Amino acid sequence: MVIALAFMGCSDDWNEHYDVPAAGQGDLWTAISSDANLSNFAKVVKACGYDTTLVGKQVFTVFAPTNDHFTEAQADSIIEVYHQEKARNIKDRDNSAIKEFVQNHIALYNYSVSSASTDAIVMMNGKYINLTANTFGGQSMLTANQHYGNGVLFTLSNKVDYFPNIFERLRKDADLDSVANFMYAYNKYSFDE
Repeated sequence: MVIALAFMGCSDDWNEHYDVPAAGQGDLWTAISSDANLSNFAKVVKACGYDTTLVGKQVFTVFAPTNDHFTEAQADSIIEVYHQEKARNIKDRDNSAIKEFVQNHIALYNYSVSSASTDAIVMMNGKYINLTANTFGGQSMLTANQHYGNGVLFTLSNKVDYFPNIFERLRKDADLDSVANFMYAYNKYSFDE
């Protein structure tokens, strides 16, 4: 009887409760690019070079607005800003299309929601955005917790607004451009050996 119990205790069933069931095969980029209702979001992600990021082994949570309220014209205007700033040699970390849209809809790590969820998560741009059981950043979730090989996909009713801090807001206000130029003159990236 002891031998029978010992063999039953050697089962691998214990580890199965750690497995996350996948909603689909493949990675996040495959899921986003193959969904016709996310084509405008996919267009911006690809134009900004984040399609290669979303096929890697790093884990992400993506909050993608659907085409119903995120139009092709909006997507094209974000892509135009991206290309204009690239032409002015603005680095990707400071490019407003990436920082204010792409990174505002992607978080590192995999987040899921339940009926009692209420949390603020850090996006790739460093901003904290509220995540509840059925909203993200004030926008309604259409689908949630779609697990893929490298993360989780949510679809939203609309894009999430970017809220700049005071330092970022200075640059966006035409009346304060001289103040912004003065303040940003002291903002330098340097390598400290």
